[in-house]
Amino acid sequence: MKPIRIAIAGKGGSGKTTISGILARLLARAGRSVVAVDADTNPNLASTLGIAADRTREIVSLPRTLLKREQQADGTTITTFARDPADVLREYAVDAPDGLRLVVMGAVGHGGVG
Repeated sequence: MKPIRIAIAGKGGSGKTTISGILARLLARAGRSVVAVDADTNPNLASTLGIAADRTREIVSLPRTLLKREQQADGTTITTFARDPADVLREYAVDAPDGLRLVVMGAVGHGGVG
């Protein structure tokens, strides 16, 4: 199967997390390999994906040190992983029901840093 990437954005309270969770679970149930990425500063996708509340301690937000920024000759900047993405998934992804995996990025660690 050809890989697909889906990003969902919108106004706060519009149902992005709910739609993302439903879509991820349906795709996984249909046999797709799914990595759901919660990039919200208030991450709640884990509960929508069916991950039990007592397992949320296992979820560690991706550290910013995993990214590197490179200045291009034309003046633009690109951001890439500083490590192999497969290694990042092995270390940070959490297994969820329906055979999908969750990675959290963007969570605010403490007040004043968001």
